[in-house]
Amino acid sequence: MSQANGHHPQDPSSTIRAFVEALDVEELIMRFDVDFDAPMRQADATGMLRLARAHAKDPAAGTRGIARRVGAHWCEIVQADVDYELLSALQLIEESQPDAERLMARHTDGTLDPADVFPHYALARWYDGVGRIRYRLGSYTASRRVFETAVQVAERARLWWALPDLLSNYTRAEFEERAQAAREKDGGTKVDAFVPPMQETHDRILGQADEHGVDTEAVPDESTPLRHREFLRGYSNALHNLATALRQAGDIQRSLRVTARSKAISEGLDDTYRVSQSLMNQAFCGDRPRERFEALRDIGRGTGERERPGWERGRRIARQNLAKLGGGRDGLAELGRLLDELEDDAAGKGRRAGLDVDFYAYTVRAYRETAAALPASDRPGDVLDRRLAMAESVREAIALPVYKRAYAEHVRPTYLRAIGKEVSRDAHRQEDLERIMSLVEESSGRELLDLLASSRPPVLDRPAHPLPTRTETDGTAETGETADTTEEHTRGSRLPALRAQSPDPETMRKIREMLVERAQQYEDHFLHHPLTSATHDEDIAHQLVQYTLNHQGSCVVRYFRFGTSDAALDGEETPAPDSLGIMVCRDGVLTLLPPLPYAEVTDLARQVSTDLRDPDFPAPKEETCRRMWNLLVGPVWESANHGGPLTHLTLIPTDDIFAIPLHVATEPDDNRPLAARVPLSHSVSVAAFVTRGRHLLKKQLMEDDDDLAALLSTDDQATGEEIVEAGWHPAHVHVAGKVGGVRGAFDADWDGLEQLVSVKPEFFVYAGHGLYVDEPEVSGPLIYLGKTDMLSQFDLALRVSLPRNKLTVLGACLAGQGMRSDGGDVLGFMRSLIISGAGAIGVPLWSVHNSAMVSTVGALLRGSREVLGSSSTGVFDVVQVLHDHYRESMETFTSVEARVDRLPLALYL
Repeated sequence: MSQANGHHPQDPSSTIRAFVEALDVEELIMRFDVDFDAPMRQADATGMLRLARAHAKDPAAGTRGIARRVGAHWCEIVQADVDYELLSALQLIEESQPDAERLMARHTDGTLDPADVFPHYALARWYDGVGRIRYRLGSYTASRRVFETAVQVAERARLWWALPDLLSNYTRAEFEERAQAAREKDGGTKVDAFVPPMQETHDRILGQADEHGVDTEAVPDESTPLRHREFLRGYSNALHNLATALRQAGDIQRSLRVTARSKAISEGLDDTYRVSQSLMNQAFCGDRPRERFEALRDIGRGTGERERPGWERGRRIARQNLAKLGGGRDGLAELGRLLDELEDDAAGKGRRAGLDVDFYAYTVRAYRETAAALPASDRPGDVLDRRLAMAESVREAIALPVYKRAYAEHVRPTYLRAIGKEVSRDAHRQEDLERIMSLVEESSGRELLDLLASSRPPVLDRPAHPLPTRTETDGTAETGETADTTEEHTRGSRLPALRAQSPDPETMRKIREMLVERAQQYEDHFLHHPLTSATHDEDIAHQLVQYTLNHQGSCVVRYFRFGTSDAALDGEETPAPDSLGIMVCRDGVLTLLPPLPYAEVTDLARQVSTDLRDPDFPAPKEETCRRMWNLLVGPVWESANHGGPLTHLTLIPTDDIFAIPLHVATEPDDNRPLAARVPLSHSVSVAAFVTRGRHLLKKQLMEDDDDLAALLSTDDQATGEEIVEAGWHPAHVHVAGKVGGVRGAFDADWDGLEQLVSVKPEFFVYAGHGLYVDEPEVSGPLIYLGKTDMLSQFDLALRVSLPRNKLTVLGACLAGQGMRSDGGDVLGFMRSLIISGAGAIGVPLWSVHNSAMVSTVGALLRGSREVLGSSSTGVFDVVQVLHDHYRESMETFTSVEARVDRLPLALYL
């Protein structure tokens, strides 16, 4: 129908189609950094790219189509980074990575035309975007590696205008990587350590500006050439990093001068994000902080100013700091509103702010400090509740390294304080003890429980790059010794303590690089396939009570940490000190024992570590075994034995106790180690033991067609003889590697391991050597996979599946180390084996004697067959069989140290 003016209305769809057809996708991507990212209009660009189907695969488009897809994904990765949608960013990276790898292959082999700028630019920017996300997630080594790739691509393709931004990002990631290593090894870095590398990058960028005629003194505007504007935006980034470094070093006046220059460039470019960063640095330097934070809060919203997008996280940071500065009831109310918003976000789709744990934690801290400054009558009663709400909100993101650190720094201390508050009450009824146990379990081992609650992940392909291994003569020289059971021989012929035989620095650097790659695959897998957050069971203590009521003679001891090393704020009640709590459950009765100073636990753990580094006898000494008893076992002994002899004692460690071999704790005036006195097992948490049913692994049904798989990385010191004469039918024994000089059906390599896993073995045994890597981001144990590779905890979690397993033994020195984390979770091979489906798990905690390992594992394997008798089935009690073996094997010896050396395995259910 015609309009009054005689013109037909234009079809909106036709207008959109015409716009899309006219859109130059490559030009938009090339202009994205300056024209869309700077003014915070990323959504405009990504929306247009979606309309233009820039992400769609078009085989006819060839390399240019791949480059467009890579560039379009880069734009969306940047948007996700700015919006703090980190899970979305990782999904975008996963979607576009195959294209980026194809483009990189063509860039590397020279098939891309050097004069064709766009494919090289899209590739360099994609890697830079990936680096930004890795950095945001706290993976500094991974981010440094991809930032370095971005710089290399840009340098080879002569993308001089993009280099300042890429170089600045690379330098910051490299510094953070080194700083993290220094913090973890030496406790800190010099406050001015960041200044020289950032100054060097700044000077390098100025040299490039001179080379390409970029005026770094003038304020840019729309008439400034596009490439110069992009160069200057990167230079502004470098200036901001330098200003931050100067502020941290205490050079406030120079920091403010550098920030003023960065801000002037950013304002000329209409760069909202960088202007916001400059305002924050000025405020943190003490330069009119209230005015600066008000400006940050109101960017894009000022009177007479056209409403435009702002940086939402920056606005929240401004509100948080203004509330802190204002203080009083009004400040507390504003912080409360911020926390309400964060709690709402945490419950929403995508958990956008719920992932921003650091900001959440700082806001809670500000709320706590502001509340403490009020008169007692005005203080709210919800401070601890607010902290617990924060703690509960981060569960789905806990697999990320940045959130693990935040969990350790902010979240777990909240639980420890809450537990301390409950413990410090004068009287404890049964329901009070159940509440304490509930809090303990809510704060411990949650990631492992989430993994167990999720469906089994698919087994990934083998790693792209093998870890460096020892040479034929390295680390495990032949000794010509044979098995000897004399007491004197217990000081020789043991599996080497490779922690003390660290690889050379270059080999360790390669190991660290490859371990970071495997750790990243592990984290990415569970981010791309989100975990089912295991619901915390408030009745966990009641279930534990029921377990001990229904298993007469059984006792469970739960060690837990509580309290805090933080001083109370003015106006706050004094918190409980950093302490070790012990809860004993026997015959349905919960008993809370008097707390111990946690410093005594850390001191004992250090003593154990010192013993294990002794080159002559790298095992727990008698004095240490006595200390273990006096500190950790003696206090529970009366409660554990109340009501009759123990038929099964289960110890559940926490923190440093995971590294203490409690099974060899020895009472004064008694030379029998604990595991030889009572049937003993360990577990990683009450929830895993009771709720997840791992207590059912004590007694299991044996069948005559059970399969035994053995991975043997053997030599004269790790013989693999534990599988010899184990009473197994040859048809059900599957060997990868050599035993007694005889090669098995498969080699000890990835092919052999895959063959072993494919039979779904009920019993899995590893015999070989281990290595403990104590490096930032990737500390933990490794075991050798023949001479071709090493297996990390991440490989066992994602590349080994043991769905029907009844018993797994890792017969490698130190394989049981690395189980604890600062966040109270369970790490190392223990976590990985439980994830993989392993049943009962035996691991050594020191450089054990080879003959003791052969004897112990052999006894377990034979015992599992002996229960069959003439039948096809039988019941095997792994705890009792191990106890009987330990009791019998130590009788040959008299000294504590010799007896300890015959107890090589800690058994975990």
